[in-house]
Amino acid sequence: MLPILIVCFLISCVPKDGSRNNSNPAKEPPGPEQSFSAVHEDAVDKMLGSCIVNIDKSKPVIVTSLVDIDNMKKSSTLGRMSSEMIAGRLAQQGFRVQEVKMGQSDIFVSEKEGEMILSRNLHQIGRKHDVQGFVVGTYAIGTFHRYDVDVFVSLRFVNTDNIIACSANYVIKNTDPQFWK
Repeated sequence: MLPILIVCFLISCVPKDGSRNNSNPAKEPPGPEQSFSAVHEDAVDKMLGSCIVNIDKSKPVIVTSLVDIDNMKKSSTLGRMSSEMIAGRLAQQGFRVQEVKMGQSDIFVSEKEGEMILSRNLHQIGRKHDVQGFVVGTYAIGTFHRYDVDVFVSLRFVNTDNIIACSANYVIKNTDPQFWK
């Protein structure tokens, strides 16, 4: 099953016109044919465009796995993969994204659940890891269709004072519900 997911991811990274213009981050509104990765890239762009404060590109940020809104200690295959795409887009935009998979004491890293912040003391974690904030998100499984589901995502940049500086809400349409559990 993992090889199929990897192949789907790689195929989704190839633009339909054969090129990718990163000099202009503005994109057309999401369409029904938009790839899984493009939905996340657009969401990151939207989130960054909604910031009420400047996020310093020279200071690192940490991206955590998207978690299930009904169980904040649980992620999923697509929740973890989503965070990888979000981190990648932030890096493409010039942000310093700190990798936490190597294991950090305040950031729970699990092969099955992903990267999660276990403490509510973001200021202390931010100071310890010398980051300016965290990109966090939740998802909720929504409308079921015949064999697939729409998933609602809330993505936020939270500074070390636990203040939401920017956010984006979006829908990932027509995904296999099995990968969100």
